[in-house]
Amino acid sequence: MLRVGGVRDEAAMESVRDALDRLGVDYEHVRSEPDDDRFPQTAYFYVPDDSAEDVERALTGLSGEHGFDAEVL
Repeated sequence: MLRVGGVRDEAAMESVRDALDRLGVDYEHVRSEPDDDRFPQTAYFYVPDDSAEDVERALTGLSGEHGFDAEVL
């Protein structure tokens, strides 16, 4: 499970999806808190366990750029 906290807007959310797409990761957006239409939000994605290291590495750079906190749980 990937948790991305502090997603400020739809552009930041799209950057997460784009990064996962570039990695070729088979992911699924599970939910967002407080909900999908309000920002800032925390988004949760299912990612394969064997991709966890690659996902964390890719999102580390994006975290600094977009100001969110990403971690694989």
